[in-house]
Amino acid sequence: MKGKPLVGVWLDHRQAVLFWADEQANTEVQELESGYQEEGEPSDSKGAPRAAAFGGGVMHANLAARRKEQLKHYYKKLDEILRSAQEIFLFGPGQAKKELATLIEQDKAFRGRLKGIENVDKKMTRRQMMARAREFFALPRP
Repeated sequence: MKGKPLVGVWLDHRQAVLFWADEQANTEVQELESGYQEEGEPSDSKGAPRAAAFGGGVMHANLAARRKEQLKHYYKKLDEILRSAQEIFLFGPGQAKKELATLIEQDKAFRGRLKGIENVDKKMTRRQMMARAREFFALPRP
């Protein structure tokens, strides 16, 4: 992509949708799944019940540790992907955007690149997400 890459990132703990744009408003969309499991979800693809249903504190702690590790890997992958961005806008529901923002702000390589963080509805369509990113960066409509 030519020019200064801008990226709007809609994210939650499950996935990130990255809307890349340059100053000429050329765009690309990229998606990343986290593999994160919310508490109360089946713990495996066969639909086994979560560990807390068995009343085991150790099993619950293991699930919590696994979820923490999944998020760590997810944020590391996003960090790698975002290295080429000159301006970053994070938006989405929940805490994921704030957690990623904290990591970005602590990394000297990203200094000054995080331009905004915004809480938005979880039920946004891809089209609405792209429109919000375009609006944030004041890019013309296609």
